[in-house]
Amino acid sequence: MPDRIAFLQHSGSDLPGLLGEFATDLGLDVAVHRPDHGPDALPEPGSFDLLVVMGSIESVYDASVPWIAPERALVAGAVDGGVPVLGVCFGGQLLAEVLGGSVARGGRTELGWVRIRTTDPTRVPPGPWLNWHDDVITCPPGAEAVATSVLALQAFVQGVHTGVQFHPEVTVGVVHAWIDDARVRHGVADEDVEALLGGFDQGGRGAEAQARALFTGFLDRSGRTFGA
Repeated sequence: MPDRIAFLQHSGSDLPGLLGEFATDLGLDVAVHRPDHGPDALPEPGSFDLLVVMGSIESVYDASVPWIAPERALVAGAVDGGVPVLGVCFGGQLLAEVLGGSVARGGRTELGWVRIRTTDPTRVPPGPWLNWHDDVITCPPGAEAVATSVLALQAFVQGVHTGVQFHPEVTVGVVHAWIDDARVRHGVADEDVEALLGGFDQGGRGAEAQARALFTGFLDRSGRTFGA
């Protein structure tokens, strides 16, 4: 029976992207859940062997967003149960909170393709990685801060858990959807669109090899054996 991996997706555009593709390629049993649709949309505890928490336009500390608290409880239960968690952007921030770190508003938005400083390129390659965030993470106690940029902690590892501030999942289609959403909400500057789209090749792929290395490293640290 293949290992079960659950992705938590928070809007129609916050897709698993490359990470979902990699999981499928490896023969994992992939399920995508929408916590923003309410507590009943969350996966049942014990129904997954791995958990990936995707990004969101929301802030993890915004108590007015009703679905964040139930999702935080699910992630905390997964951590307590020894289920490996990979958090991406919002997901990395939520994982950091669960592990005892903190999240706060940063000094300015970090947007575009950023090369990062990494203590272990085999676990977290230096990029460039796509960033688009306003909030920043304080590393959880006992976790290893693996990568940073000028503005923010970019990756941490605590045992089987990994949190990243950047977006390893992106394809050009995913980012176009984010841009469309931003134009509906509050607009997005032309120079920001250029910065967001500038890291993709003509085929619409970005840091694919590095994203695969990050994802397989997360799987390796889980202690499980994977393959098609």
